[in-house]
Amino acid sequence: MDELPLRAVVIGSGVGGAAAALLLAHAGVPTLLAEKERRLGGAAAAYERDGFRVDTGTHMLCRGEEGPLGDVLRRVGQGDAITFRQSSEPAALCVAGGVGGAAPRGGRVVLRAELWRLAGAARELARGLDLTPLEAARAARLLAHAAAMRDVDMAAYDDATAEAYAARFVPRAPAAARLGSLLALPLLLPGAEASAGEALFSWRRLARSGQQRYPEGGAARVPEVFCRLARELGAAVWTGAGVRRVLVSDRRVRGVELEDGTALSARIVVSTAGLLPTVSRLVGEAHFPEAYVARARALAPQPGQVQVKIGLRRRLVAAGALAGLGGASDGDGAPALPFYCLVPTRFDPSLAPPGHELLCACAVSGGRGGAPAASVDGLLRALAGAVPGLLSDAIFVDGAPADGGGEAFARAGELAAGTAQTPGQVGRARPAVYTPVRGLYLAGRAAGGRGAGMELAASSAIECVDRILVDMGRDLGAPAPPALIDIAGDLLGRAAASTVTWAARPRG
Repeated sequence: MDELPLRAVVIGSGVGGAAAALLLAHAGVPTLLAEKERRLGGAAAAYERDGFRVDTGTHMLCRGEEGPLGDVLRRVGQGDAITFRQSSEPAALCVAGGVGGAAPRGGRVVLRAELWRLAGAARELARGLDLTPLEAARAARLLAHAAAMRDVDMAAYDDATAEAYAARFVPRAPAAARLGSLLALPLLLPGAEASAGEALFSWRRLARSGQQRYPEGGAARVPEVFCRLARELGAAVWTGAGVRRVLVSDRRVRGVELEDGTALSARIVVSTAGLLPTVSRLVGEAHFPEAYVARARALAPQPGQVQVKIGLRRRLVAAGALAGLGGASDGDGAPALPFYCLVPTRFDPSLAPPGHELLCACAVSGGRGGAPAASVDGLLRALAGAVPGLLSDAIFVDGAPADGGGEAFARAGELAAGTAQTPGQVGRARPAVYTPVRGLYLAGRAAGGRGAGMELAASSAIECVDRILVDMGRDLGAPAPPALIDIAGDLLGRAAASTVTWAARPRG
């Protein structure tokens, strides 16, 4: 038993797996990362087409070096290993196709993070969503209330949906549904399903960090650099090495067996395959307590998203990202189709030929009927409504598994793998990074961590590796105290938000 080598095997090379492998290698743990595909990156991989470097997934903007991605690099003494670029254009909200039967609108709501601009943003938002003057004032109060919240305040809304939270401020059902859908966009869930607490946490993180960032070289740059640094620290990184099963006896990890039959002994296994696939397929339910298996089966998975990748022959989108509601109802109260579109070339023009533009978009589709069924055609209609002339200037549109994106994009429907951030599955109720099987851990978007997208995966990896080191008897040391400037900024932010809350409070 104890003669097994102290080796860790990390399954999967997405942001979570690559970060976990890097942190383990830095801690001096002999580490092997096993990736089943021939390329690294998982959901953050990329492919080449017509001179464009296209993200396989559609990723949220991040806080760059200020967030968990930067935390991973700082922990290994490589804080500047990835360059995160800012866009000169802010994000914008587009309500495509009109709402409530209204005519299509050509304008946009510019989404700025500064607290003192919240009231103005709320007025623009009200016009875009056809809110009444009273609803506009209440929408401003919602934004200010969210910005002023402490973590403990947000946790109180973990078990409420984003739509229910919006309804506290804007009771009219269609308006609450639209506001809830926008709040839930970072979690890529409809407002009727997303946890309000987790959605608010994600929005607040983004707002307080100021201008948003994206990795130079695209999302794939993150796992590529993490894996390179892990190799430099002695980790082995294997591609084309799928794991068939995790070897367990007496509820203790013994190693892994690869698809080619190779058996590797290990005392630590970190799976990024998701909780239920790990329990049922990689390990086997017989090795877990019945209650744990029941919990794994009951968890709602993150639903897949419809995605499109569009290469344009000229620059059309004057924004770093677009968010909006497409396929709106005809007034019967049915929810609109939320969509998100990242414009990577607004951050790094080298991702496309000179003068060209790249769009990576996805439509949010509910797992339990909370949103209309998303389709490629519906997403394209929403984007065309938000960006006039879009399709006529398209060089390519990769919008389905069979459309020219190669093997990587053909797996687009799998990229949303993870635990949905719904009530009962966030905060203290989120699956833990450790399991009842000794030596078996989880990382990525399936367990642990907070936030959204790549930041959630990196946050989970940090939490996972910290737990592994504690279980090994390592002393992690006391956390560094917050910098004085961070404390002052937090206090000023709360004061400014409280002032906006008072000024925008509903009257009468």
